Amino acid sequence: MSYDEPPADPSLPIPSIGEIVADAPEVSSFADDDAALADRIIAVSAANPAAYLEEDAIAAFTRIREADPAEYETLRMRLKQANRAIRVTALDKLTCSAGEANGVRDSLASQLTDLAAERCELWHDADGNGYASFDVAHDGGGTHREHWPIESRGCREWLGRLCHTELDGVPASEVIKATCNALIGKAKFDGEEHEPAKRVGRTEAGYWLDLCDEGWRAMLITAAGWTIREAPEPRFVRSRAMRPLPHPVCGGSLDALWTLLNIPEEERGLLLAWVIECYRCDTPYPVLELVGEQGSAKSTAQETLRTFIDPNKVMLRGRPKSVEDVYVAAGANHVVSMENLSGISPEISDALCTIATGGGAASRQLYTNGEEHIIEAHNPVMLNGIGAVITRSDLLDRAIAICLPKIEQRMTEAEHGELLNKTAGEIMGALLDLFVRTLAKLPTVRIDPAKRPRMADFAMLGEAMHQSYGGTPGAWLERYVAHRQEAVRRTIDASPVAAACLEFVAGGNRYAGTVKGLLERLNSLASRHSIERGDYWPKSPKGLADALRRAAPALRQLGVHVEIDSKPKRDGVHCELRQGEGYIAADGANNGTARSRSSPYSRTEPDEEVEL
Repeated sequence: MSYDEPPADPSLPIPSIGEIVADAPEVSSFADDDAALADRIIAVSAANPAAYLEEDAIAAFTRIREADPAEYETLRMRLKQANRAIRVTALDKLTCSAGEANGVRDSLASQLTDLAAERCELWHDADGNGYASFDVAHDGGGTHREHWPIESRGCREWLGRLCHTELDGVPASEVIKATCNALIGKAKFDGEEHEPAKRVGRTEAGYWLDLCDEGWRAMLITAAGWTIREAPEPRFVRSRAMRPLPHPVCGGSLDALWTLLNIPEEERGLLLAWVIECYRCDTPYPVLELVGEQGSAKSTAQETLRTFIDPNKVMLRGRPKSVEDVYVAAGANHVVSMENLSGISPEISDALCTIATGGGAASRQLYTNGEEHIIEAHNPVMLNGIGAVITRSDLLDRAIAICLPKIEQRMTEAEHGELLNKTAGEIMGALLDLFVRTLAKLPTVRIDPAKRPRMADFAMLGEAMHQSYGGTPGAWLERYVAHRQEAVRRTIDASPVAAACLEFVAGGNRYAGTVKGLLERLNSLASRHSIERGDYWPKSPKGLADALRRAAPALRQLGVHVEIDSKPKRDGVHCELRQGEGYIAADGANNGTARSRSSPYSRTEPDEEVEL
């Protein structure tokens, strides 16, 4: 049955409500009189969209609604079809009785919940957080799929538009809140479980990189090449601050990147490996630390690098005030990026370790109920400072520290921005090409398990990248190991206990006995060699044991053997301290044979499987 009304003749005068009432046919009852008046109002609504708001019309519609709600809904629909400009929700408000007034808002929330559930896919993650996936129309035609947390601003805006366009309503904040609460329940208990992705993702098809453009497209990267896909497989979610990646150009070049970055040539292989590692999501991330004097363009380099990994409205952030601030930043970004740091607390250092390798933190969600809220994070981390920022051995063992030299020929900010805008597409394409070649080479690279560093996945990737350029097998790994040893010395300088241990074994001394006995010897040595003990010097055997455990990874990098028993004996906990294999003296001398360092971009034939 159709309720389409015949179009009004614009040449005819628009009748008033009084004329409509006067022209109404004789009817047998009051209700029939209201229905006839409603029919006449609908008939003239195409030419007079305000006719239904006159007093007599409202009174008639009110009586119909009270006597026959089903008939009222039919008339309401016909009125809207007669003229789409008519706001039938205004009619609902004017015709509802005082007793119904409080139910209008609840009715709208119920309608919006049902409509939204029909128009979107509701799902949840492993923690039970609710998400909505829905299609959004393009201005030029077509649609794309978006994924938003139900409580996000993006989802609330979609609900508001849905209510306005489909239900002719302007929802109050209480309506949106009630709708979101209902949808979260549906998503958690009725929806399927999926893993949301932010900026990077992986499926059986390969690695994905979210372009963050208006069409919600992403790049699929495999060992065979890279392509831009309209409908990515991962369910990418976004924060409001995320910005689009440069549109990649096929056959690009990295030449302009080194003009934009003040990076020493010998460190470029390490930096490139870190960048393409950021395109993966299934391996631990090294922490990148940029160090240099004032004016060495550390922050500029950091912003430029982030442009090709995870552009953001705020590219750099200052020192976090708490561990929670670090996890909040990790939850809203792919790259955690902080600048101008003079140092970081042990708590922040531990948090960065967890974030870079993948982990979480717990906090109380509501102080009223004590419910625990888990924040999971797995993000690349990028820091800069004038002096060494990372000094604790556990974080340093995961870090790449690059010292930026003094700039000889400085570009203005405008010149830098112009060059970046001009070459961003070529650089992005070249980085993707590099990632493709690295993925193709990766299965053929092997590193002796005894020589694998702590960040073994990164070492494999870096060596594969180096060989994909034709580099000498093993040269990248050699540089990486030497780089870590150079950085370890900073930790030794920052730790009085580590410095004392290094001084102790320098003369060929070795110790095997109780931790208490070692503390006495180190106290004596510190006094003789004027080693600054300060507040961090251990006051008890337990304090020394804890300090040795923290310093052990750094000392092992320099060939110092440190071992602490896990269980105490009758006279206390025992430990051992001596020179070990690969011991490196303070002057850098090694008891092994040094190999010549080849260019990271020299050409060879690296197609065969290589054992390092």
